[in-house]
Amino acid sequence: MSSKPDSRRCAYCHAAPVAQAFRPFCSAGCRARDLNAWLSDRYVIPGGSDDDELSASSPLDKHDEAG
Repeated sequence: MSSKPDSRRCAYCHAAPVAQAFRPFCSAGCRARDLNAWLSDRYVIPGGSDDDELSASSPLDKHDEAG
């Protein structure tokens, strides 16, 4: 495995070329900052609506008994 930088840009800082050891990031620092962003909810995947999918009842729920 070579440590030659890739021609693509870092997925986090977009400035430095990708290092094979930390792909798709340029360094361990960018990899850690990206993970921290996910863990602290800075990245959000957009949802369809504010309604909870599980709040609507289904016709199958009519005769469903717990247990």
